[in-house]
Amino acid sequence: MGTKRSSGTARLEEQLIQAWKRYAARRVGTPEGTAEGACYLEARPCPFEPRPDFETRFVKDCVHCARLQGAVERAGSVPAGSSGVLPTQELLFRLLEEEGGTGAPTQAEEDGRYQAAALLLRALPLLHASANPRRTAHLLLASLAGAFSEVIDTLLFFEVKSEPSGLALAAAFRRADLDTGLAGPDAYLDVEPLAAAGVFDGAVFERLREAVLPLDQDQDLLSDAVFDGRTAVVSRPNRELRLPTLLVEHLPDSPAVILPVFGRERVRGLLVLSAAPGIASWTSEQMELLSAVASQAGIALDSSGLLALSRRRGAGIRALLELAAVTLKTPHPDTWPEAALRAFLPATGGQIGVVWTGSGPDAFSVAAALGDPGATERDLQEVGEELRHWFEADVRPIVVEDVRSDTRLPGTLPEEWGSALAVPLKSGDVLRGAVLVVRKGGGSDAPADPFDAEDVQVAEMAASVTTLAAMRDGSEATATRVDRKIRELEAQLRHSEKLAVVGERAIQVAQEIRNPIAAITGFARRVLRSVGPDDANREYLEIILRETERLERILTEQVSLAQMTRPRLKLQSLNTLVQEVLETQSEELVKRRVRLLKRLSPDVPSLLIDNDKMRQVLVNVLQYALHQVPSGGRLRVETRNGPGHVQAEIAHDGPKTPGESLDRLFVPFSASRRYGAGVGLAVAYQIVREHGGEIRARSEGDWSSIVSIYLPVHENHDRRGKPDRRGGKNDRRSRLA
Repeated sequence: MGTKRSSGTARLEEQLIQAWKRYAARRVGTPEGTAEGACYLEARPCPFEPRPDFETRFVKDCVHCARLQGAVERAGSVPAGSSGVLPTQELLFRLLEEEGGTGAPTQAEEDGRYQAAALLLRALPLLHASANPRRTAHLLLASLAGAFSEVIDTLLFFEVKSEPSGLALAAAFRRADLDTGLAGPDAYLDVEPLAAAGVFDGAVFERLREAVLPLDQDQDLLSDAVFDGRTAVVSRPNRELRLPTLLVEHLPDSPAVILPVFGRERVRGLLVLSAAPGIASWTSEQMELLSAVASQAGIALDSSGLLALSRRRGAGIRALLELAAVTLKTPHPDTWPEAALRAFLPATGGQIGVVWTGSGPDAFSVAAALGDPGATERDLQEVGEELRHWFEADVRPIVVEDVRSDTRLPGTLPEEWGSALAVPLKSGDVLRGAVLVVRKGGGSDAPADPFDAEDVQVAEMAASVTTLAAMRDGSEATATRVDRKIRELEAQLRHSEKLAVVGERAIQVAQEIRNPIAAITGFARRVLRSVGPDDANREYLEIILRETERLERILTEQVSLAQMTRPRLKLQSLNTLVQEVLETQSEELVKRRVRLLKRLSPDVPSLLIDNDKMRQVLVNVLQYALHQVPSGGRLRVETRNGPGHVQAEIAHDGPKTPGESLDRLFVPFSASRRYGAGVGLAVAYQIVREHGGEIRARSEGDWSSIVSIYLPVHENHDRRGKPDRRGGKNDRRSRLA
C-alpha cells in the first residue's frame, strides 16, 4: 500500500490548483482553454493530447511538462533535492511579474515601486516617534494605504490579547471611506486629519470591533500567524475554510495577506490586507516591503508601550516621593487621605480616586475624593462597605475590568466608570481603610484600559506609604492629646499643691479655733441656765449657742476630711448600723415633724466594713437630707440586696437641686449650704470609695434627691471563714496544743 497523503498536503495541492486555474484564465482566457490543448506558459500549443478538465491536464501533463519544469528552475522556487511535483506560490508571483512578455518592469512600474518605498521610509521615523499605540496603528495603516494606493483596498490591524487569548480589532482602514483623493502620498502620513474625517474605524467594522476573534493553536491561519509567525496569502477569502467567518464577512473577495507584526519578544498583532478589485495577487517585492514595515511597526508598538509605561512609572515614583515628603512634614488633621489620592492617580494612571477610612469598628466612611466621581454619597458608601467586607476576608488588591458589569458593585454607578483597582490600607491586623482608583471609559466604543500587574504593584507601594502616613498622623494626634493632658495634669498638680498648703494651714487654724469656741459654748450654756424664760437676753444667748454649734460642726467636718485614716474592717450588719443612726437622729426627726419611710431588706448580708467610718457616712448623708427637707416633709431610708453589692438609699422630697449642682454634690466646698461648709458628703464619698464602693445622687419622681450607697459583696467575705494560711504542718499553735 502506498503512503496516504496528509490532509494538509491535499489541501495545499487544492489551493495551488485553484491558483494556477486563475493564472491560466488570465493567460488563455478560460481554464477550459487549457484543457482543450492551449498552453498558458508559452504561445506554442501543448505537446500533450487534450484532457477533459483542467485538474487532469495540470496533474497528469503540466507537472511533467519541460516548459513548466524550466520555469520552476528559472524561478528557483523549489529547494534542491525536492521532487518538484507541484509549482509553488513563489513561481506564480514570478510569472505574474513577467506578464506582458517584456520580461522587465516598465518605467511607470519602476517609479511606483520607488514612490512606495520612499513613502514607507518617511513613515518609519514617525512610527518610532509615536508615543501612542493607537496613533502608531493609524500611521501603519495610512502609510501602507498611501504606498500601495492602487493595490490595497482594506487594511485591518488586530491586537493580540493574552487574557483571554484572542484578537481584538485595534484599527481599520477602507479605501471606500475616503470621500476624495488625497493631495499626494505625503497626505497619508498626516493621520490626525484622516482620523477627523472618519477614514479610520468605519461603522462597517462595528461587529468585528465588538468581538474578539478566538485563537486556537493549529486551527486556522490567524493562529498560525500568532503562534508560529507564518505569513499567509489567501487568493479568495470567501472560499478559505481556515479563516473565521466573521473576518471573511468584512473582507472583499480579493487576494488577502495575513502578516504577523513582531515585537521584540512576541507577536504584537496581525495585519490583514485585502487587494483592490482587479488585482490578481501580491508580488514578492510587495510582500517584502509589507513584511519590513510590519516588523518596524511591531518594534514601534513595543517602544511606544515602554515609553508610556516609563512615563507613567516616573509619574508614579514622583507622586510617591511627594507623598513621602508630605508624611515627613508636620501633619494636619485629616490631610493624609487627599495627599494619598494625589499620589495614587498619577502612579496608576487613574482619573477618579476615593479613600475610605474606618469611622467605627464595623464601618467605612468617605474621607476624600478626587477627579469628580459623579456618584451619589449612598453609592460611595455602599462601595466602601463592599470593600471593607472584601479586605476583611482577603487583603489582596482587587482588579475590576468593567465596573458596570461587576455584580459586586452598585449598578447605579456613573457610566464613565470603566476599570477599577482597589487596595487596602492595613497595618498588621488593623484595617484602616481602602483606596479605589478608576479609569474612565466610553462604553463599548472606547472601553477603559484594565489595570495590569505593574499597576497593582505600584498601588501596593503607595498604599504602604499611605498607611504609614495614616499611622503617623494618628500617632501625632494621640501625642498631641497626651501632651495636652499632661499639661492639664501639671496645672492641676500645681493647684493641688497650693490647696494642700492652704489646707494644712486651715487645719491648724481650725484646731486652734475649736478651743475658744468650746469655751464660748460652755459659758453660753451656763449663763443660759441662769437666765429666766422672760429675760430679754435669753434669745441672744440661744442665737450664740446655735451659731457656735454650727461653727463647731464645720470645723469637725474639715478636720475629718483632712485626717482620713485607713478603714479597720470587720463583719458588720448594715441594717443594724442604719437602725442605730436613725435612733440618734430621732429627736431631730420629731422636732422637724419629718415623716420617715423605712424599708430595710432582711436578706442583706453582713459586710466587711469599718463601723465608725460607715456610721459617719450614714450620719453625713442623713444630715444633708434633714437640712434639705422642709418641716412636715418625707424622708425615705431603704436597704436592698443587689447582684454583687448591697445598696442603701436615703431620699427626701424637699426642694429639687439643679442637675449641675447635683453632679457636684460630692465636691468639697462646691456650693454653700445651710447646714455646713459642704464637706460632709465629700467625706462620705471618700469613705465609700475606700471601701471599694460607689456613692451617687439622682432625682426621680417626687423625690428631689436620692443618695445611693453601693457596697460590694464579693470583697466582703469573712477572712475567718477561709482556710487559715498559718494552718500548715509548721503551725506553732498546733505544736503547742
